[in-house]
Amino acid sequence: MSDLKDVSPISLLTGMTVLSLASGNKLGQILDLFIDPINGVLTGVTLSTPGGEVGELAYTEIYSCGRDALMAKEDQSVRLVDPGHDTPGQPASKLIGTKIITESGDVLGQINNIYVTLKPPPRIIYEARNSILDKLLGREFFIPASVGYALSDDASRLVVPDSTMEIAQSELADLVDQKIEVRSFDATRPSGPDEDDTIVIGSDEDETVVRFRDEDETVVRVGDDDDTVVRLRRPED
Repeated sequence: MSDLKDVSPISLLTGMTVLSLASGNKLGQILDLFIDPINGVLTGVTLSTPGGEVGELAYTEIYSCGRDALMAKEDQSVRLVDPGHDTPGQPASKLIGTKIITESGDVLGQINNIYVTLKPPPRIIYEARNSILDKLLGREFFIPASVGYALSDDASRLVVPDSTMEIAQSELADLVDQKIEVRSFDATRPSGPDEDDTIVIGSDEDETVVRFRDEDETVVRVGDDDDTVVRLRRPED
């Protein structure tokens, strides 16, 4: 059975009411979602408060997310911030239109929509296509955001491994139902796979993606076949 019912496009989450689990108070409405564009997870949301201020709610302070409301753990979970505050992560709305480019320099398309899981782990999925005609012909494709390798400073280009289309699916449900295990890494420091966090996606055991960063390169592995290993060597300083 598909877990598609637990996945929502960001357009349905924007404007959603945020309530406090502890008190039932309305804390605001979601303005935007913030994601880690490399590890492909939700980091938090910003919201407009009843007082007209901007609030920030970290993912760790989210108790649950349903179809009608997002539940924060308590009233104090929302932290007021100044407009333009540098929230950890990338605004999801800014990634709409981002070009997806392989490490070999081929443009696969651009991000047309973004989906997020309503149950932990807070996974992000991109819907991409080349043109409006592709949408009309049903030629869009879906990839887990965790395949991202690098995002340009202006968020206009996302670099992905050449093997990305081996993971891509033409139907959202097919991607959601896969089991994809992603080892995420702290991009600020070298680390081996034993030090990384693991995020499990879906329930099928046939597909695995393992990624880690060491002193020289990032490795993306799809499945158990050595032929599908993609090595992304860091540029020399």
